[in-house]
Amino acid sequence: MAPLNESSGIPLYVQVVEELNKKIQEGEYLPGDRIPPEAQLCEYFGVSRITIRRAIRKLVEENALYTKQGKGTFVNPIKIKRRLPKLYSFSEDMRELGLTPSSRVLEQEAREADDETAEILKLPKTDRLVNLISRVRMADKMPILIERSCIPHYLCPDLLKDNFETRSLYGAMAEEYRLELYRAEETYEVRLVTAAEARELGCKRNQPAFAIQRLAFRKDGTPVELTRAVGRGDILRFSVQLITHEVRFSRSVFNIESGDTGENDETDT
Repeated sequence: MAPLNESSGIPLYVQVVEELNKKIQEGEYLPGDRIPPEAQLCEYFGVSRITIRRAIRKLVEENALYTKQGKGTFVNPIKIKRRLPKLYSFSEDMRELGLTPSSRVLEQEAREADDETAEILKLPKTDRLVNLISRVRMADKMPILIERSCIPHYLCPDLLKDNFETRSLYGAMAEEYRLELYRAEETYEVRLVTAAEARELGCKRNQPAFAIQRLAFRKDGTPVELTRAVGRGDILRFSVQLITHEVRFSRSVFNIESGDTGENDETDT
């Protein structure tokens, strides 16, 4: 039985809402999962069916859950729509969507680049070291991407002294080394999530995912970053809206069940 506090002054249904939200945020209930039926939740929380129904109704109103008649109540798969044509910062984009960005570092070390990476980054033959930073990128504590970034060591030899769980990689490159990104090339493919990736992303193995490769350059054409990322296909959406004589970019969090979209538009002519 979950520990609800009847003497706290907080309504029991609110406590149930908080407990269910916690299970969603911690990945116990994944996007698309069916939550336990009302009778089981009543027994688990030690409350009445009326209290459970009120809590579920509140979570549906908050777009955390949705119901299917005759099938049950499910965790809402939220799509994060990301702009494609412009250079972006994960942290900035998530904040603009009203989400709280965070990162968890998996690897952070200097190592010798393999032949393919050295060629793509045009590394000097005398210095093939790269700063490798591998992170899980999260929005509201939900894992979204695994990013594996390689930055030429000769351009920023002390980069790894920073803590990239709390600091922006692009911010550190710009502020400490004046490495301003001018343009980038990205490629997108679709593949399945591996077992190891699923553990880090909190999703199911063999779930569809985006495989993203990003190569960023300074204005003089020097490659400064090669990032290979895996993004959850159940959460991410990439879109471009093309209009005669202009291109319109939009970002939103999209509720695929209700169809509600909160958008943030930008227009270039």
